[in-house]
Amino acid sequence: MATISINGTTKQKARLDINGFSYIKDRITNEKTYWRCINYSSQNCHSRLHTCIITNNIVKPATEHSCKTDNTAIELRKFDEQTVYRALNTQETPDLIVTHCCKDIYLAGMSDPSLSRVPPRDHVKRRIRMLRQDKNLPTAPNDPNFASVPISLTKT
Repeated sequence: MATISINGTTKQKARLDINGFSYIKDRITNEKTYWRCINYSSQNCHSRLHTCIITNNIVKPATEHSCKTDNTAIELRKFDEQTVYRALNTQETPDLIVTHCCKDIYLAGMSDPSLSRVPPRDHVKRRIRMLRQDKNLPTAPNDPNFASVPISLTKT
């Protein structure tokens, strides 16, 4: 089963997971999307995959991989994606989000190596708070004799 996650990479680029391997978008044409193995530069894996741009069906199956799968990293990424989704789309407290996500990974049967690499609870809560910060606020004026107040600071 192929799943395309939008926030799959650190730069929020699309990532395709299929058969335990991960692919990132290489290029797009009018008919196809070309994907390459995520370990292209780190492990010199040249496996590629083509999908239809309209239906996302696999047009050309993946070529042979020269890298190894890391199921632990895939399970941790699923935990992270679930945490980010709940942080951005719900109004739950960070503690409640961590509790639900941890409960879900235990019910999903995450492997022992993956459970040992789950970040500490405080680190996950800090990440949730950072995701929810509004970074588009203007800086408050430091000078008491400033000429005008920014419009975004006048609304309550």
